[in-house]
Amino acid sequence: MSPIVAGRFESIASAEEAARILFARGFSVWDVSITSVRPQGEARAGTQAEADTGKSAGSVMLAACVGNGLSSVVVDVLREAGASHLERAQGCWECGQWTDFDPNVRGEPVQDVEGEYWPRPLARESVAEQSTGNEDPGSELEHFVNQKRVEHD
Repeated sequence: MSPIVAGRFESIASAEEAARILFARGFSVWDVSITSVRPQGEARAGTQAEADTGKSAGSVMLAACVGNGLSSVVVDVLREAGASHLERAQGCWECGQWTDFDPNVRGEPVQDVEGEYWPRPLARESVAEQSTGNEDPGSELEHFVNQKRVEHD
């Protein structure tokens, strides 16, 4: 079983944008999966209201295998990309897909305080480190972020 973090989006485009951000942060195409999900109990043919509006039923789910210990990165990216119903689950992950995914079973909800940078650190904390004045401008912030990562893990 692999640890998985997932979130739901209203469109494929927004899920794909979140996937691009994850790829830029070091995740591979074998770590991220996008799936169309129908709401529980909804028939394949859809409803009359759906036919009237032309809107497709369900949502799009982005799931990421976080066996590499980067679940907080996925949580942050999904939040920033506008995902809803963030959840954490254990599942069978093979060839870039969550193979035993069941849309009717929800995982453990991700808490509001979870995530590496959630809530965001205050700027005054990031410059509280002692400085010699010779560091390049981003080094204090980089040191602060690295320290927070160590504390979080």
